Amino acid sequence: MSLKPISKWESDNVGFACSHAMQGYGYGVAIACGKNTDVGAMTALSFKKRPKSRVERHLKQVFYYTLCVALIMILLLLITTGFERGEIVYEVNLSLLVALMPMYLPFILYWGLRRTKTQMRKKQCHVRNLRSASTVGLTTVIVTDLVGTMTKRRMRVTEIFVDMALLSANDLNANDLDPRFIELIQASVLCNDAVICPGNIGVPKMQKDMYGNILDVALLKFGLMMLPDIDLLRKDHEKVANKHYTNADKVQVTVHRTRDEEGQMKLILLMKGHCHVVLGRCSTFAIRDEEIPLDDQFTSIIQSVADGLLEAGRHVRAFAYKELSNELEFRRFSQVNANTGLESGDYKYRDYLAVDTFSLRFLGMIATHNPSRSTIPKAVARCRQAGIKLILVTSRKRHLAQALAEDVGIFSPQMDNFSRSTINMRRSTINMRRSTINMRRSTVNMGRSTSSMMRTGAKIVDMSLYKEYKPHHQIWEIEQLLLSERDLIFAATSRDQHLWIVESCRRLGGVVSVIGGTLNDTPAMMSGHVAVAKYGCAVMCEASADLILLDSSFATLIVAISDSRLLFENLKKALAYCLATNTTNILVFSCFFLLHIPLHLHIIDVLILAFLVNLLPALTLIYEFPEKRMMMQMPKVYDDILLNSRLIFVSHILVGTIEAAAVFTTYFVFMGSKGFAPKTLVGLHIVWHDELVDNITDTFGQEWRRPGETGVPGVLPVPDEPHHDAVHQPGVDEDGTCQSAESWLRQLATKFGGRLFDFHRRGDVPSGLHCLPQAGWIQRIRLW
Repeated sequence: MSLKPISKWESDNVGFACSHAMQGYGYGVAIACGKNTDVGAMTALSFKKRPKSRVERHLKQVFYYTLCVALIMILLLLITTGFERGEIVYEVNLSLLVALMPMYLPFILYWGLRRTKTQMRKKQCHVRNLRSASTVGLTTVIVTDLVGTMTKRRMRVTEIFVDMALLSANDLNANDLDPRFIELIQASVLCNDAVICPGNIGVPKMQKDMYGNILDVALLKFGLMMLPDIDLLRKDHEKVANKHYTNADKVQVTVHRTRDEEGQMKLILLMKGHCHVVLGRCSTFAIRDEEIPLDDQFTSIIQSVADGLLEAGRHVRAFAYKELSNELEFRRFSQVNANTGLESGDYKYRDYLAVDTFSLRFLGMIATHNPSRSTIPKAVARCRQAGIKLILVTSRKRHLAQALAEDVGIFSPQMDNFSRSTINMRRSTINMRRSTINMRRSTVNMGRSTSSMMRTGAKIVDMSLYKEYKPHHQIWEIEQLLLSERDLIFAATSRDQHLWIVESCRRLGGVVSVIGGTLNDTPAMMSGHVAVAKYGCAVMCEASADLILLDSSFATLIVAISDSRLLFENLKKALAYCLATNTTNILVFSCFFLLHIPLHLHIIDVLILAFLVNLLPALTLIYEFPEKRMMMQMPKVYDDILLNSRLIFVSHILVGTIEAAAVFTTYFVFMGSKGFAPKTLVGLHIVWHDELVDNITDTFGQEWRRPGETGVPGVLPVPDEPHHDAVHQPGVDEDGTCQSAESWLRQLATKFGGRLFDFHRRGDVPSGLHCLPQAGWIQRIRLW
């Protein structure tokens, strides 16, 4: 008796919650309850805290930036409270605080994520979690499966083994087929769960829509090509029992009711499954018209052919036949008549264990091939150029995984054999210590060529060899493989090993994107930074996914990574544009308190700058096109800071100084045109905003009165007095005649005590000045 432990998924005496006993009775022992069960473990993983997304880390960085700005502004407020007119100081500090706060960042980030989600949706990638649209661009490790993402999921029959001969499906002629071949094709159509969907009348055979797994669909399509009418065949062979294919026993068994040449009813049993399982239940096989006992020699020949097809990447299914002729076997199925064989489209199931499934006749084997997608080699090349580590995980055996990897261009057998021979030669050279200088040079050159070849290849690891190790030993082996190899292919991987691979990648500092499609992939997907599900996967798998590949293609994920990287680059451009105004705001603040220049931005001005001048143009930068070498850069794991030093230098030093120079130049030119030179503005910061100060003197000695009810803004108005006296009426003598300009100006100078007065042209001549020469063109009149 073997003491080797068996997984509960492979055991035949373990039931799960809500399982029903269909026949007989017995006792059960509970081996796990609650969170210790597999369902409980998956539930615990569902509530497990996921790794922080990229957006969360960026928002955390912005929070620290905002906190630092707030603390600095509080310190500046405490320092500047000693100035007079404190309400002006508070307003200036509050304006600077509002100006330095990145209020526009949430809008830019949300708009960028929404736009990236739309772009990914157009490229067959649906984003369920908006934050993952940014996180996937930081991917350093992709853990994916082989079948489905790398292949087309559309199998086709390539080889047929019948009459001890291996035939190619491309060289067959439907008119020159022997009876044994026809019998094998009929068995593949009858022992098949695939069906043709309704509404395909008149549709060509190879274009008919079918429902079922891809292997059964491939066998049914091949039967459509070889047989004249499969509907009539299935009608004449009514299916009365069906034991579906499972991973536990690896076979499917069906029982059909038909009639012989004499019209007598008979039952036939058909079996389809893995070659070694079917051969173990067969006792004879047919060659042409002769039935020969199946001895060990023939069994080994057939098994070697099956192994060769498996190593070539084929999915092999063997078929067997038996006629249930004795009364006991007939009685087991006689209770089902022809009228009640179907109920609501579902077959009546019979107990498989009650049927004699031994002593069958071996019919042959059919090999199918799942071709790789044409876009995979280019996607793998882009993945390696972008510095992303590729890890392929599959439950298939090593030879099948190797064949699939060769089809998609990930693995090269010549490279693997060459590298192994070189390593062995090195070891023998070191042990024997007889190598010459030429041999050493040749060995070094071969090692260099081998290492260059290994950079583009992958190593295949058979995880079934580690199943007997303890969990922590397996985890250690996985970490060593991850550290030593560029790309890896894990074959014969269990669910726990899949989870340990993802956790090891995270523990070593990688940002992991996990592609899955089955219930067993759910724990690994929940442990990764980005969970990616294939279209049409298990419900639990889809519920835990952040991204869904609508075409189930690995190349689609690489395109999504490219779009996510473009989002990060465009976000930095938009943020650099918005932060450039901070330099101007800081210099305005410094000039107000250090140089005492009355330059001040009000809060409403700051809000207009933030949302109209900064936000709207920055949103257009989200639509920038990608750079050519964007997918040739390494993932910026250690430089994943949105507000990094380079961004601050570009925005505040390079661009910000240019904007600040433009602002100050415009301000001083405008104030100079009004009579205020830069040296005059120094020291006017409080007086300018003090409402108690009625007038201000400019560089030319002119007085400027604050705008009021009777005055014009920026102009010292004539006193509002009654003008009934002709002397006081501008430009008119006492007798009502026009006076000279010099006489009138002398009177005004006497009236106002020798103060200065300024007239500005406003498009018309003021009342009473029509007598002055060129009164409408006077820009400035100085009174002495």
